[in-house]
Amino acid sequence: MLRVRNWRQWMMPGMQTDYRVYSAIYMFFSALIICLCAIFSTPAFSETRVVSSGLPDLNSAPSQYAGFARLLDDDSILVPEELLDINKNIRRIAFYHNGDRLHRKIPKQVHLMIENKLFGKFMGLGRFEVIDCIECRTTRVNFEDSRMHISQSAQSNQDLRELSKKVRVDAFLLWSASVHENKFTVNLRMISAKSNEILWLKEYVKKTTREQEELEFESIEMEFTVSALGLSSTRPGVALVSDAKLDSVSAFGIRRRESTSLNKEIEYSLGVEYFKNFSGTDEFSVSGFNLEGRIFVNIAAMQDWVPTKAYLGVGQAFFSGSHGLMMKFGLEFPFVTNGFMSLGAVHLVSKEVEWDSNTDYADKSEFGGSGLDLTLGYRF
Repeated sequence: MLRVRNWRQWMMPGMQTDYRVYSAIYMFFSALIICLCAIFSTPAFSETRVVSSGLPDLNSAPSQYAGFARLLDDDSILVPEELLDINKNIRRIAFYHNGDRLHRKIPKQVHLMIENKLFGKFMGLGRFEVIDCIECRTTRVNFEDSRMHISQSAQSNQDLRELSKKVRVDAFLLWSASVHENKFTVNLRMISAKSNEILWLKEYVKKTTREQEELEFESIEMEFTVSALGLSSTRPGVALVSDAKLDSVSAFGIRRRESTSLNKEIEYSLGVEYFKNFSGTDEFSVSGFNLEGRIFVNIAAMQDWVPTKAYLGVGQAFFSGSHGLMMKFGLEFPFVTNGFMSLGAVHLVSKEVEWDSNTDYADKSEFGGSGLDLTLGYRF
């Protein structure tokens, strides 16, 4: 009997090639079927996912970055008038951070943002030459008794004086920043490089809530104002009595003022003021309220001189049994810390007012017209 020990040798060469192809295809599909069976036979695992509503948490504290940015972007921060009394020989200054950044209480990106904004503020004043002091930002890390000690370049007043000689500055501006809940604080101290004398110090504070941050309000402030409004009236005299004239009234107001990130050059306010005459009270008795909305626009051409804003206000006045439209426009200037002064014009649509009975004068006359508007205000 003929025996074939290797049946592949018995097959023709072409048949051997077809067999290899068929075997490979068979093995591929077999492996695919096994994988599919394993997948569908495996029990499904339960998965738990946390689904959030996507709504902002208005009760949580605002982010440090947004809080300090709103504080340092405020136009009332570091106005030139605050530094006018410093010795004119102090020209070159360097920033030196002496706060708790080393203890990681303020993130690095927030620390750099605060420093950059302070650089920009002082450079924009045109009063100082700001020097980039690399040594002022250098920290030292030492290990003693298995403890890590972090320190800065200057550990004493003598070190600070020696450092000033290396970087050739007239003074150091020591700054620190802190935050507690919704209150953001930046402290500044200018120290003489020669004597370590404190030349100037300031603390800036702003409260920012999460709601303000979500609404993208850069600042929300309240203002108290005292104004002299050039509103007038003439009360005709009877017989030989001369006419009585009223030239102005005094006003006391409170306003809510805000700006948004949509356009930092524009601010808005809504306020109410009470006005009354304190002169000519025997012939006139005017008192009333004015509810006013106002818009402020920065004048870019004045930024290098005195930060100036143009304003336009429209309100409705209610006085002595009458009411009328009141309009104001003019310019606003910074005045001392957190204070401001505005000079402009006011116009009140004239209305007839019935005065207290007086036999020497007519019972009625018109009150209103156009005049000057001089206002002093304070932000808090």
